[in-house]
Amino acid sequence: MFKLGKFIVLTNKESFQTILENDGLEPVETYHFYFFNQLRAKYTIAKVLDESAKIQLFEKFEGKEYVNHIAVKFFERFETIEAAREELNEIVKASGNSEDSVNSKLVKSDEVAV
Repeated sequence: MFKLGKFIVLTNKESFQTILENDGLEPVETYHFYFFNQLRAKYTIAKVLDESAKIQLFEKFEGKEYVNHIAVKFFERFETIEAAREELNEIVKASGNSEDSVNSKLVKSDEVAV
C-alpha cells in the first residue's frame, strides 16, 4: 500500500490565503520569502495529522473572493521536514533568473504562522 508523506508546504500571499487553523494539520515552521526586500509570500511547513483533512483557501481575483476546500491528498507531500525545506529552497531558486537570485531570500520566522 502506498503511504503518503507526513509534511506539506502551504503558501500565503497578498491575494491568496491558506487557512492554517485546521485540526488535521500541525504547523511546524514558517518562512518569509523576500524579493527585492519586499515580503512576497509566507510559506508554512505543516505536519498532516488527519489524512481526510481539507485545507481552506481564499483567493481575491478581479475584485471577487473565492473559497475552496482542497483535500490534503492533492498537496505535494514530503516524508521528512528536511525534504519539505529542500522543496522550499527550490521554489525560491525558481522565483527568478540567476541575476535575481541575489535579490531573493528565504528567512525562517521566529513564530510559526497559525
